[in-house]
Amino acid sequence: MGRNASSQTLQPIPERTFHHDADLGSMNLRFAGAKPSEIMQFTMEHAQNPVVFTNFRPLAIAFLHLVTRAKPDIPVIWVDHGYNTPETYRHIENVVKSLDLNLRTYSPKMSAAHYNAVYGGIPQLDTPEHDFFSRTVKLEPFNRAMQELQPDVWLNGIRHDQNSHRKNLDIFTQGNHGTIRVAPMFHLKEIDVEEYVYENNLPDNDIYFDPTKGEEHRECGLLLEK
Repeated sequence: MGRNASSQTLQPIPERTFHHDADLGSMNLRFAGAKPSEIMQFTMEHAQNPVVFTNFRPLAIAFLHLVTRAKPDIPVIWVDHGYNTPETYRHIENVVKSLDLNLRTYSPKMSAAHYNAVYGGIPQLDTPEHDFFSRTVKLEPFNRAMQELQPDVWLNGIRHDQNSHRKNLDIFTQGNHGTIRVAPMFHLKEIDVEEYVYENNLPDNDIYFDPTKGEEHRECGLLLEK
């Protein structure tokens, strides 16, 4: 027994790459000029429980294609707030089938019809009523998803050219729920993503509406939460 025990070597527990005290500055410098596929390869090699968040907005198909090529079974979180266009719902059905997405749908506890009946529809932007609306239809379902799935890495498709807030972010940033946010397409421009969609012959969603943003370059709130 002693001989067998002495011949065995204990394997060291691998150190986590993505954690609250991770040196994100060094990671961002290292991958500043990297291709999105290289960022994805590094992330999938070191993430323990990664998830994706998507809203299936225009060009989001490029990000989903990139991520699922690296990890086909990655959980894809989608918050169905109930205000999507018919075209968006049909697009989602098409993408789920074509990419074989491991889609995890989360809906608000109050349906769109219920909210409209009680509160009279989507409130005006920049009001307390709209803040409550955003928390109800998007933030609460998203937070519920994160609490249930307990990821260490939250992958998203944001880019630096989308709005002023995102311009000041980076590839690797601290996310809420103890996650590290990873944006493999962060340094791309819109034309780069359009070319990716064209070159890979991917279906896109042209008619899209996000009731929590209202305006194209407005932040929806998920990236503002701590």
